[in-house]
Amino acid sequence: MAWFRNRGNYPYACARVRAKKSLLLTKENYPKLLMMDLNEIGRFLGETQYSVEMSELASRYDGVNLIEIGTSKNLARMYNNVLSFTKGDLRNMVASYLERWDIWNLKTILRGKYYGASVEEIREDLVPAGRLTEDDLNALLAAENTTEVLDNIQKLEWVDIPKDAIDELEASGRLSPVEDYLDKVYYEHLIKSINPKSRPEKLLLAYVGREIDATNLLTLLKLKREGLPPERISPYLIDGGGELTRKELDRLIAIEGFDQMLQELQKFSFYNDVKDALEKINATNSLNDVSMSIKRLETRQAEKFSHLYPLSVLPIIDYLIRKKIEVDNIRIIARCKESGLDPDTIKKMLVI
Repeated sequence: MAWFRNRGNYPYACARVRAKKSLLLTKENYPKLLMMDLNEIGRFLGETQYSVEMSELASRYDGVNLIEIGTSKNLARMYNNVLSFTKGDLRNMVASYLERWDIWNLKTILRGKYYGASVEEIREDLVPAGRLTEDDLNALLAAENTTEVLDNIQKLEWVDIPKDAIDELEASGRLSPVEDYLDKVYYEHLIKSINPKSRPEKLLLAYVGREIDATNLLTLLKLKREGLPPERISPYLIDGGGELTRKELDRLIAIEGFDQMLQELQKFSFYNDVKDALEKINATNSLNDVSMSIKRLETRQAEKFSHLYPLSVLPIIDYLIRKKIEVDNIRIIARCKESGLDPDTIKKMLVI
């Protein structure tokens, strides 16, 4: 029985998560939000699950800043709350999944320091929901520049950024090699945390494999467009993908020409979901449409697998994903409202 208890408190945790899912915004809420101004959005959020943060921050912030900081703090609070009521192997898997926020925070601080953002501007985008505490993040924020941030990151036991990536950052000013390596560290840890002895955990591992495919696809597109040779691209690709195995990745990076490589993507199951976005890359000179298409695909996949095993880790991961998408949507609406974009244009940017 001790072994069973160590597996986790699935019925209790899943019941708690079902209650949290009921508080998420519905599809019907978004057309209303699109018609509101920033003050109206702030008041609306103050009557929802965001009420604690909106109330606490209202005396210090307003407008888009109140909405962005309030939703980020709520996201961290909800994630930490979910982790607090899980136990055993279930807790280990959820904690490993949430370590993506450590990577998010490290990359956010690096980018902020690189582009000269203020400490407050960087802090607005941090989500302390992983193993790095607010004190840890404040110590990184106190660094003067990217070099000092990297020095402090290297002191973390679970991160050892290769010298090649740091040298390339210093030589070319490109952050992407360091960022791609941090993604690689995250997924390596996550895969190790999942013990696929049961069907739900096998499904979770398969879902993570699709996430890795998506991450590798974006890295591949980015670096091939920059004209990097295969030996420069390969170290930043992540093992453990579903369809984009290491063998397939090596074949793709060896193809000469960006357009020729795009043609080779037609054989993969995800192609139809990203086809339109891939065709726009050369015209828009951006991967944003591809990234958005992938997010929508991942959301559908997560929701589908969460219904298969209602008393497993799957509904919990689905909630974590849906909560993040909700916060992203709210922040997109707020930023676009501040920029004066019309509702129809904003709607195209949302994942609903």
